[in-house]
Amino acid sequence: MLKVWKKKWKASHTPEDHDRRASIGGADLTASGLESNEAALPSGDSSLAGEVWSTYGPSKRRREDSPSASHKRKKTSSEASNFVESVKGREVLDLALKENIIFAAPNADAAVAFLAEYIVKGWEDWESNDEIKYPVVIVDALSIIKSSLQVVIPHIDVVTYGAVDLNIRKSKRQVLLIDSPSLLDDLTRDLIKLKRVGSLVFGNIPSCEDGSSIAHPILRIMKNFYMVLEPSSRPHILAGLFAPTSFSSNVTFNSLVLEATLGCKIYGLTAESRTKCLVEPFPVRESVAIYDTPQLLPTTPLVRQLRSLSPNDPCVRRLLKNHQHTLSQLGSFAADLVWRRETEQIDCLSPEIWQLLKDTEFTSPNIDISSPNFNVTPKVLKLVQILKCCQEFGDGFRGVVFVHRRIVAHMLMQLLSSLDSELGFLRVRVLVGARNLDTSPQDNVIRLMENGSCNLLIATKSVEDLDLPKVSVLIKFDLFDSQLSHARVLSHSLGAEGHIISMVERGNSAHSTIVSHLSNLSPRLRAWMNTVCWTPQSSIARETLYTDGDPYFSDSDQESASFIRDPTTGSRLYPQDAVNAMYFLPSDEYDPAGEESLYNPLFEFDVQDDGRFICRIKRPFQSVPMLWSDPSLTKAGARRLAAYDVCVRLHERGLLSPNVFPTTWAIPSDNNALPAIDPVIWGTRVYGKKLPAFWSNSALVSLDPLTRLYPMIISIEFKTNSIPPHAPLLLLTRQPLPDIPAFNVFFGGLPTRVNLTRAEPFSVDERQFQDIHSYNDQLWRGVLNKPYSSTLHEILALYAPLESDWSCKTAQSSGLLSVFSHISWSSISATLENWIVPLKCDNAEVLQKDTEDALIQDRWTLYTRRYDAAVVRSDLTPLSKPLDPELQEYENLVEFCKARRKGFEGLKDYEQPLLEVSCLPSFIDRLEPVAGPFTPSTMKHRYFIPELCAKVTVPASTFRTALLLPCIMRRVDDFLLVKELNAGLLSDCVSEKLLHAAISAPSAGIEYDYERLELLGDAFLKLLSSIYIFVIYPKADEASMHNYRQAIISNKSLWKNAIAVGLPAFVQSRPFSLKGWSPPRLSASDAREARESSTSFRTNTVSDDERNAGETKSRKDLSGSKLRNNNGKNSLQPVQHLGDKALADVVEAIMGAALLSGGTDVALKAAKALNIPLPNIEQWADFGKRAQESSKPVSVQISSSTIGAIEAIVGCQFKRPQFLVQALTHISKTSVQSTTYERLEFIGDAILDFMVIRHVFHRYQQMGPGALSLLKGVMVSNTTLAAVCVSSGLHHHLLFESDKLAHDIREYEYLLNRARTEEYTLAEKGRSIGQFWHNIESPKVLSDLLESILGALYVSDQYTPVGAEAFFDKVFKPFYDRHITLQTLSHHPKKILFELIQSKGCENYSLDKESNEYLVLVHDVVLASTQDETGISGAKVASCIGLYALEGDPGFLARTCDCWKKAK
Repeated sequence: MLKVWKKKWKASHTPEDHDRRASIGGADLTASGLESNEAALPSGDSSLAGEVWSTYGPSKRRREDSPSASHKRKKTSSEASNFVESVKGREVLDLALKENIIFAAPNADAAVAFLAEYIVKGWEDWESNDEIKYPVVIVDALSIIKSSLQVVIPHIDVVTYGAVDLNIRKSKRQVLLIDSPSLLDDLTRDLIKLKRVGSLVFGNIPSCEDGSSIAHPILRIMKNFYMVLEPSSRPHILAGLFAPTSFSSNVTFNSLVLEATLGCKIYGLTAESRTKCLVEPFPVRESVAIYDTPQLLPTTPLVRQLRSLSPNDPCVRRLLKNHQHTLSQLGSFAADLVWRRETEQIDCLSPEIWQLLKDTEFTSPNIDISSPNFNVTPKVLKLVQILKCCQEFGDGFRGVVFVHRRIVAHMLMQLLSSLDSELGFLRVRVLVGARNLDTSPQDNVIRLMENGSCNLLIATKSVEDLDLPKVSVLIKFDLFDSQLSHARVLSHSLGAEGHIISMVERGNSAHSTIVSHLSNLSPRLRAWMNTVCWTPQSSIARETLYTDGDPYFSDSDQESASFIRDPTTGSRLYPQDAVNAMYFLPSDEYDPAGEESLYNPLFEFDVQDDGRFICRIKRPFQSVPMLWSDPSLTKAGARRLAAYDVCVRLHERGLLSPNVFPTTWAIPSDNNALPAIDPVIWGTRVYGKKLPAFWSNSALVSLDPLTRLYPMIISIEFKTNSIPPHAPLLLLTRQPLPDIPAFNVFFGGLPTRVNLTRAEPFSVDERQFQDIHSYNDQLWRGVLNKPYSSTLHEILALYAPLESDWSCKTAQSSGLLSVFSHISWSSISATLENWIVPLKCDNAEVLQKDTEDALIQDRWTLYTRRYDAAVVRSDLTPLSKPLDPELQEYENLVEFCKARRKGFEGLKDYEQPLLEVSCLPSFIDRLEPVAGPFTPSTMKHRYFIPELCAKVTVPASTFRTALLLPCIMRRVDDFLLVKELNAGLLSDCVSEKLLHAAISAPSAGIEYDYERLELLGDAFLKLLSSIYIFVIYPKADEASMHNYRQAIISNKSLWKNAIAVGLPAFVQSRPFSLKGWSPPRLSASDAREARESSTSFRTNTVSDDERNAGETKSRKDLSGSKLRNNNGKNSLQPVQHLGDKALADVVEAIMGAALLSGGTDVALKAAKALNIPLPNIEQWADFGKRAQESSKPVSVQISSSTIGAIEAIVGCQFKRPQFLVQALTHISKTSVQSTTYERLEFIGDAILDFMVIRHVFHRYQQMGPGALSLLKGVMVSNTTLAAVCVSSGLHHHLLFESDKLAHDIREYEYLLNRARTEEYTLAEKGRSIGQFWHNIESPKVLSDLLESILGALYVSDQYTPVGAEAFFDKVFKPFYDRHITLQTLSHHPKKILFELIQSKGCENYSLDKESNEYLVLVHDVVLASTQDETGISGAKVASCIGLYALEGDPGFLARTCDCWKKAK
């Protein structure tokens, strides 16, 4: 290809041919384009140049010209000089010397003058730079420029490529004119390096409108040599100087592509112009075709016969599934055709079934909806109507219909082909599949479309990214809620001449939501979508793309293919998914805050000499170098190859996030079965507990002679010297772990941070792998202090020590840390050689050095107690009196050894110093914030005779970290399960930290649990269900709505929903116990199976039957492969006991976590995922769309002044005042119940509950759920709301006709005002303002009025909380903040305090009086105390102080009380 370009260039750029044509910026420029002056300029001379040269010095040679010629040259020279000296010229020149620009001079003379000025201005800097050997290289410029420049700048040599004997190295320190093929050739042969060039001047730049320019030498120079340089090493670029038109005059998307291709900015093109060009909607006509909801179709007679013949045949069951999909989408005619099609393709059917299908007479399609034999769906009927209209396009018609399922595509093709009388002009083909890297079968179908052999494709979503021809009509038969999918569909249209039709079911809110998501785009997403439509290079979106469910593939595309398996979730990423994954990977160079108007392509292409395309990802991901793909016949194929290669290399380094994998969530088929009540632990049921799929997926990777391991560095942060040092360890796995967030372990109640940092993967040979494995077996024997062994194929996680002087801080790097060279192989070898060795005790100094960071044993056995070496006591010898209290009966340690040590025969040295040691704690659950009250040890130190002791070869700091490994791995398992649940059930929309808390019961004994989140989620669920009932049942009264709501939010309903989605398996309810734990490993039988079946992830291929079998297994087996317990026996799936309310609480807590993660829409999404029955509601805006509530006329009217007065009180306006009238109307005012405030009060109650809980949740972030519930109960009580109503003055606007009610309100107002006056008077003496209203009986109508106004605001604002929140912030919140705290609750503070303590399960507490001091004691620990004061009860003050103490230190009870352990 390079030779072809060089030949073409030389043919059109010979110096003698002044009439040649050169393409510049897509236009033609002849020699006459120099305003006829070029022809009058002989070689080496120019009056034009002479006029411009006067700035630099006298001319060496001059010639006489005729007056007319001289006048013309002077005129054009003057114009050129005027441009260079103009304000614009100076501005362009200054800019060109600072950054890369594309600029076209006003004429050729001005271009030469500008170029000369540019060279002279920049020459000194380029020539003085030792790194620059070629100051200026002018590429593809007219050869006449050389003579012009030589006259203008005679002190600078200007040479052409041919003048230096084709050796570019001879042109150093000169201005070089060269053609682009030659420069590309020399760069390729490494004769010149682009970083040695000061400035590149492109005289001929390729057009970006023509796809053939992909192989232009300039583009290859930019792609392969310029863009790969560091920005500081790149030469300046000046492009387009000799172009005939201004680049900024007619801005199109190709202008932005040109900028990105050349790494330049077009001079004069503003950011506003670029942005306008980017966000301009793609010119295509989009419309919606609405079809009627299909009726529930009965089972066809053929299916009934097939079921009776072979109900359990797996082949028949699979065909029945395809039949059902087709029946619901296309109708009974196409559904029966499934059997005829499968009969021709499948040999597994029994003879009876085969004969039945052979004898069956299949009917013809009937699209007459009024006919009793109508056998298609309304959706198909609407499609036929649309296609009939397409006949008007004539022979030029081309169309694509996108469907979700492969079987539907095939059946739809047969159905349309059967309608020859209506659709005879159609030539239909099916385009499906394309999961493989080889897309040639699909390319063959596409060529049929291009040459006219077919004019309509029925395609699945999996081919959206292929190079489909531009078509007249695109029909989205099935809607996909994916902005990426929609952008791909747009890219296949004919633009302004194209039509995109989305088929939407009438009244289907899910379809409406999808259309809304795809039409209401932000400017950023609109700009990104346009890049996908205009060019195959695309770009990265500056906002997160919206995708719901499975955004990648059609679920029925089942052909064998290569794939990458996500070890965390088991999901597979196929080549067709890889291109989409590029949009969700974090880019190293992506700057969200960068200049948004600049176009930054994601892909770049090149073409080989044989015409095949190659592709490269233009932006590096996670420091993975971007390489050219293997060649493909199409750009789409090359793009898939490039993207898949990036994903593979990211996966090899452990950097491919689980978030980019398509979701493959499978709910066990028996999950609707409710477990029976457990007879042992009454009130609970037994559920299986899921084990992380990561470990069973890791077992699928084969152990080759050279095994690749994925390290995570375990490091412990310490903020206090009271905790001894813990050395970092490497956690090594066969597959990459996902990112694990830092978490806390606890030492005496003090949190200590554990970090898991990803490091660079490495490979080990068989001997190294065996050494690490043997080291692990030995390490686990020491940690567990009992026998332990494993085989290479059983173990799934290994650990390796690092060198003693290594730390994460000293090894900081911009990329992944390389740790292989820092593994302490000497420590591994020492441990393998001997677990314990004698101490070096020649003298005290040697002994002190030998015991640094050492573990000591006083017995020469493997399983015994170990001690930390503290200090060498030179002042003590074996003959000294023992200091240990337990040894006081002995005269010295020698006598003790004689009496107690078996086989003791005396010492070699009776004068050796003693070794002072401290006992190394055995395993402790460090995940639990506290392990009960702290009990000081009676033996802080012991004293050993060094000669009788042994030193463990594992350093003490390493062994301390190893003791934490069970806790660390338990927490790793927790996070793995959280990631599985989040990806599978919740579409990764919930914060993982919050989700972990949401599935952790208080009984798990970790630092957080679901209780606070459950309180928030409960309030949200009440709000959600109340609004749903209010909207769906517009005529229901308040009692009926309460019943409907209870059916949704009851604990029974919630725990059944939890079981239906498989949630119990993920709940963490049991505290960690070492007794039931062992390192992750497989049983011996599973290890053998893994050895036989495992394959490399890069070459994974599966057949349809294997995939279906695997999916069936995953649905039935939640635990993955069996793991082994400590004694090596196969363990059954672990179980746990959960109460029904605990599961309901988890459901509510997950919704609370979702609410905090992304607001109401995300919480609604989570509710739908958790099976909360909310049909036809997909997003919060659907409530406003589906609302049928209309305010019926009432017999009273209110004045505009009344409305204004109420709006002034609540702090916002009513958009629909009729709801305010309804909110103010009491039942006594009208006989029509539906026009009173009762329905609005129903949702207002839920709104207020939610706002109050949210308020206290965020205000008291350390307060427990018990205290929050107490506060909430007071804030929403009828008495409190009545006080708020009267205090705000809203009671004056209530519309009622009842003398008794009027009297009650007046009486209450009088009593309330009097109590308030008394309370505020006492407050002036130093007392806190309390709840002065709590002893006054209030009319319920006052609290109802507040709630109904809240409801009216919510409905008036189209079911958005704007007005209701303003009302709450102005009226409720100030009242609550002033009057209601834990210390001012109306009950006696002692009662509140004791209720809080009891809610934590504590039984040992009291309020005692000693002398004149009151003490609040919890397990004999003083929580609060105060002196008895005159006039104020000391007990009350002490209780208030205790409440303050618990509010400020919510962990006090957990640290002090262990009653919950005794209860267990």
